[in-house]
Amino acid sequence: MQPTGTQGVIRAAQPPDLPQVMEVERLCFSRQWNENQFRPAFQDLFLVYEEDGKILGFIIVCSCEVARRAVIMRVAVHPQAQGQGIASRLMAQALAILRDRKIRTVELDVEIPKIDAKRLYEKFGFKTLKIVHEDADYENEAFYLMQLRFA
Repeated sequence: MQPTGTQGVIRAAQPPDLPQVMEVERLCFSRQWNENQFRPAFQDLFLVYEEDGKILGFIIVCSCEVARRAVIMRVAVHPQAQGQGIASRLMAQALAILRDRKIRTVELDVEIPKIDAKRLYEKFGFKTLKIVHEDADYENEAFYLMQLRFA
């Protein structure tokens, strides 16, 4: 999938987007969410990047405005569209919305082998809090817990 030269748009996800979102999910994650795990995201912050009618990426954020905290649950870009700045655009838009909502702290986790994803988050100011090992027998089960604090 080559850049088409057209500028994609970022918009709120809608239920009819779910089949395309789930296809991107399938291509990006070994542990995939099912349709029931996606449905609650429509009630919070769920953005898609769409170009020429195709969803090429998405971000899902769960936020609690009372606690002023948010957790980025998922960021994914179709493998053939990676490297075009789509994840950066999705992240920038989501963080701007969270700032507008007066969120103070944003957290996420990223699997240790996903160095490019970690660099993306660091570019936006996220700092590594700790390394978490879900199962000591499996190195690929470890992840970085990262956090961003808005001033």
